Amino acid sequence: MRRAVVTLAHPAHAGMLRALGLLEQAAAAHGWTLDYVLAAPDPLVAAAGLPAGRVAYLSGLRRSRRWPARLRLLVAALGLARRARGADLFYSATLSSFPLCLVAGRLRRIPRVVHVYSSYADGASYRKHLLGHARDLIAPSADSLALARRALGDFRPGTRARVVYNGMDVARLAREAAAPAAPGLVANGVPTIGMVGNLDERKNPALLVEALAAVRAVLPDVRALLIGAFPDAAYAARVDRRVAALGLRDAVTVSGFLTNPFPVVRALDVLVHPARRDPFPLALLEGMALGRPIVAAAVGGIPEMLVDGECGVLVPPDDAAALARALVELLRDPGRRARLGAAAYQRLVTRFTLDGFTDGVFTAFDEAVTAYG
Repeated sequence: MRRAVVTLAHPAHAGMLRALGLLEQAAAAHGWTLDYVLAAPDPLVAAAGLPAGRVAYLSGLRRSRRWPARLRLLVAALGLARRARGADLFYSATLSSFPLCLVAGRLRRIPRVVHVYSSYADGASYRKHLLGHARDLIAPSADSLALARRALGDFRPGTRARVVYNGMDVARLAREAAAPAAPGLVANGVPTIGMVGNLDERKNPALLVEALAAVRAVLPDVRALLIGAFPDAAYAARVDRRVAALGLRDAVTVSGFLTNPFPVVRALDVLVHPARRDPFPLALLEGMALGRPIVAAAVGGIPEMLVDGECGVLVPPDDAAALARALVELLRDPGRRARLGAAAYQRLVTRFTLDGFTDGVFTAFDEAVTAYG
């Protein structure tokens, strides 16, 4: 049995923790055991199914741009290397913890695999995280891989880079979606659109608010749910002011963080994803698993997930008018919504399987160890 040390600098990232939970479930069948080093404790860790006995914490995973913190990189790397005694591999679940794994891996003389979920518009961000030193790299979409390659001016010779599409535990999601919804969030008989995730500028909930105003000019009863929490208070205030200015106070609800958002997602008439960039959003895979009709911005890996007009509707990014038109058309056509939702489910269970995801990640682990040895 081989052992990997998994690092995650964002322990409050529900989507990333769910992905690690899927790997945890499959690890033994692939001949691996996983230990976890996170930046800080978070209640979501236990909910994701990560075993408490194999979870440790290292505050140095959260890097700072200030020089005193940068000077502590070696100290933090030494701490991570101590936790990896006897391990075969480091796995950076996101790019932000890779610099520390790079140094600790060299100290331990074991390989490093990095999962590049980020889709930075600026190549400097990839270089800041030292991605050019990676020899084993996983990307969640072809778009993410191309962005990283372009940012670095191609990878170094011998780099093993692969696309591994995320998968979904459909049965577990169905069980969670069957639980009672949080009170007040599901309104029977009221047409409801919504988005789910971190409500930040990249996910672009402000665009959904703008589109909702145009939708309600045609279909006055429609309301919107923003399922999640705003991590940035200043951005939340800007969105709230716009809600007020458009007269949408009675039509927009922000749920706040939900441990189990899926009963609410299942009740949406249309799932919306208006992101400015997104490598391969788990929120859409979850919507597909629940058979939701989806309208999403055609950015990042989303066109790889959804075939426009067949299992979803894609619109240009940052185009509130196009988003509103697509929503009105779907809300007026329940038969088409049902067809799109069913097709999205079929695409998920045939193209983005749980086994495909776990096989891809653990194959990358095996190849990294073999090549390093």
